[in-house]
Amino acid sequence: MALDYLPILAERAAPKPPRKLRRAPRIAWQPLAKPLNEMRVSIVTSAAIRQTNQLAFTAGGDTSHRRIAGNPDVEVTVDHHSPVGAHIRMDAEVAFPRQALKELATKGVVGSVAQAHFSIYGGVSDHEAITGTLAPELARGLASMRVDLALMVPY
Repeated sequence: MALDYLPILAERAAPKPPRKLRRAPRIAWQPLAKPLNEMRVSIVTSAAIRQTNQLAFTAGGDTSHRRIAGNPDVEVTVDHHSPVGAHIRMDAEVAFPRQALKELATKGVVGSVAQAHFSIYGGVSDHEAITGTLAPELARGLASMRVDLALMVPY
């Protein structure tokens, strides 16, 4: 069962003005083109995770992204400051399951893990920048690595 969490977050934004929710004009779901065990998989998270040596995300409207090595041994830092995020700061695997994905590839559940994953800062309300710039940049990055399946991990 899917959880429609955006209305919950909008409601909990009080006493701030509630978030304005915006629905995509069309759903971008695509049928799987081949079996999962033949697919190259990448993670896209909205948890503002970055490699420790990369530029930090800034709160309140950062529409940039970070390309993070697919190797789960590369050290990462969490820049998102959501009040529900105490656990992710203890273990980034909660919202960025690189090790779990590597294990799925080792077991043959997925074909392979992409050489890199992507992270953005969730909760940004600049929809024009997201749809006009950020999403196409992410799509190009995934396509350049020949990713078949992107796991979207919201935070």
